[in-house]
Amino acid sequence: MADIKACIANRQLEAAEKIIVSEMMTRPQDPELITLFAEVRLDQGRAPEAVTLLNDAERVGGVTALRAQLMGLAYSAGGRLDLAEPQFRSAIQLDPQFAAAHYFLARLLYTRNRFDESIQESKAAIGLSPDLVRAYENLGLCYEGKHDLKEAERWYLEAIHRDAKNLTKTEWPAIDLGTMLIHAERLSEAKPYLAQALAINPGNAQALFQMGVLLEKSGDASGALQKFREAMKADPNLAGAYYHAARLCQKLGQADEARQYFARFKQITEKKR
Repeated sequence: MADIKACIANRQLEAAEKIIVSEMMTRPQDPELITLFAEVRLDQGRAPEAVTLLNDAERVGGVTALRAQLMGLAYSAGGRLDLAEPQFRSAIQLDPQFAAAHYFLARLLYTRNRFDESIQESKAAIGLSPDLVRAYENLGLCYEGKHDLKEAERWYLEAIHRDAKNLTKTEWPAIDLGTMLIHAERLSEAKPYLAQALAINPGNAQALFQMGVLLEKSGDASGALQKFREAMKADPNLAGAYYHAARLCQKLGQADEARQYFARFKQITEKKR
């Protein structure tokens, strides 16, 4: 079990799956193995299979806080937030000290614009796990959603400060703060945060996109276009990157490329609708 959990934690999903399948040859009804298999499938982006596995695990081993949380994540991945919320609440009811369940519920509530409830759950997560960086970030997102930008900035900075102490870092608080500062036209302040995010993860499509927006607003059209192209490569379905790139290509006299980007933008947005 320890080897499997280590593989999952290190994103070595194929190795984890191989061990699980081998163990399940002799223990096909082990609920813990089935739960770990569901976690692997969830991390592989195969949420419907994860739901099936979790139902199997619950049938033989009952409902646990971890299984409820994983079920909530699987439903969230499938866009069924209405089904995910009761699962996260069930996880918290089964284990009120489960910081991750409070955090994931907070994220879901933020997504549904229930900012005050999300703030409450984020603070509960922080109370249980003071170094849970993404919970501080979520507080920033909530206060930004409430248009309290001063408070949002405070929590984003706290997330960045705490993340600096971690061996494994996340770029998202810096991206969120940089994006908020761009919206406030505080471009010179935003740039270092986006640079920090890209230093952590050079392939983050949102960081590349927002750096492109910043450069475009700063008058560096060619630099912005390059960042939008990198963002497209990192996420081929990032519609905004195609739209901004198309406008810049028009401005730079690159009509053929502009048409290609506008066509791709239209294709992505129509598919989403």
